[in-house]
Amino acid sequence: MLPIWRLNEESSGTPFEPINELHVHPYTMQQIFWPTSESRHFTREDASAAFHPKLLSADKRIPHPELVQMEKDILNGRPVWDASERFKQAAMESERAAAEKQAAKAELEEKMTARVDTGRFEFRFKQYNSDNVGPKGKSRSAVGWRYGAPLDDRAKGHQIKIPTSVP
Repeated sequence: MLPIWRLNEESSGTPFEPINELHVHPYTMQQIFWPTSESRHFTREDASAAFHPKLLSADKRIPHPELVQMEKDILNGRPVWDASERFKQAAMESERAAAEKQAAKAELEEKMTARVDTGRFEFRFKQYNSDNVGPKGKSRSAVGWRYGAPLDDRAKGHQIKIPTSVP
């Protein structure tokens, strides 16, 4: 339903983005019939907003935008070796930025953790605010969220499991 993007309109060959290269997000697995006027230009941004308000479009979720930029540079007349060098520089810069971000996150986590070594074990303690457990006390960031809240499907008496009315 969405248009196929081509880098160069004169070339009628294969598109530059094979559809199987993008990760299929779970929000996009549902079938949605989104009413819109025929005269309106429906973009990938609109499609991602139709599936979920926080879902990024495919253009923003591609794993290596540097490759697309390299192909655009080649089509605009830049030599292949020069476009390849620019791609390598851009890829190194993005990897360096990602590594710095991950190192800063690990350093902050290490700073927030107090360690007690007993010789046999090393205990790690973190500060935790017990007020941040959500409205029902079952927030995913809460301590014991996986083990502390039982499911209600086996509870007896307080939950009606058979339909009482037909819609």
